[in-house]
Amino acid sequence: MQLRWWRALALIATGTIAATLIGELDQAPSAIAVALVLGLAASPFVKLGEASPVAPMGKLALRAGVVLLGFRITLDDIAGLGAPTLLLAVVVSVIVLTATVWVGRRLRIGRRLSTLLGVGSAICGASAVAAAGTTIEANDEDTAYAIATVTLIGTFATFTLPAIGTWIGLGDQDLGIWIGMMVHDVGQVVAASTTVGDTALTAAIPVKLMRVLLLVPVLAILAGSSLAKANSTDVADRPSGIVRVRGLVPGFVGLFLVASMISSTGVIPDQLADIASEVERVLFTAALFAIGVSVHLPTLRRIGPRPAVTSAVVWCLACAATAAILSA
Repeated sequence: MQLRWWRALALIATGTIAATLIGELDQAPSAIAVALVLGLAASPFVKLGEASPVAPMGKLALRAGVVLLGFRITLDDIAGLGAPTLLLAVVVSVIVLTATVWVGRRLRIGRRLSTLLGVGSAICGASAVAAAGTTIEANDEDTAYAIATVTLIGTFATFTLPAIGTWIGLGDQDLGIWIGMMVHDVGQVVAASTTVGDTALTAAIPVKLMRVLLLVPVLAILAGSSLAKANSTDVADRPSGIVRVRGLVPGFVGLFLVASMISSTGVIPDQLADIASEVERVLFTAALFAIGVSVHLPTLRRIGPRPAVTSAVVWCLACAATAAILSA
């Protein structure tokens, strides 16, 4: 039975409450991380139709949470990361995208699927895959496969990178930077970094948002590429690259920066900031449960493991290289 909006809201609310209660137990991980696990566990038992509002509600909660997070991150925090760190995030993203596409073509994985996997791994996970899929007119199966793959790799990263980073001796800030560079989805970055602490969180989010901003030039390039043109029978009927990319600048990133600027002035009372922080955590918990419950595992089985393995190998090599740089 497909979930209408009120049933979707009830489902998300139930998962959020359960994750919050578990997260308050002694020795339990954060409620945000628990929410993702609960969502993944519930996914096989919850039938979400194509028009289900669960995923859009989760995306809305996630973006609202990022905006509120801006009130806890000042411009001084962002500047403190340094231009080299932010530049490294851009370089790593470009290398991951290029390498995934190049290796995929050598292994005769479809050009569109390779591109979707590369964009999802390099920029911002499922949302980047969806935007790129529309731009290059990828079929639904390739898009679904890429979304499932980057979501699963990102989920794996959410639970392993904090432990690995601690084991290899990265400090909280460097570990947050590493998480921001290598975890796919914004929500997963939040979940991973909060298990380390606030220092990691405030380092991870600006790095991650720098990667998100790469979505605009990447889509502009894809819109004018042969991939976008191949499925079109009438070039005159196709929207231009400008039309395809228009409106894809993430508005929540701009609002995050505005919130950070306001926070930097010191005009926000501590009590109001504490309320915003609590609401932010509830929104992130709800968003991560929605992301987990929306994962569609059967799609991976239909296409086979080779594209997913290719994406995972490139990601692992990038993780090792960036960890070595940050440890130096």
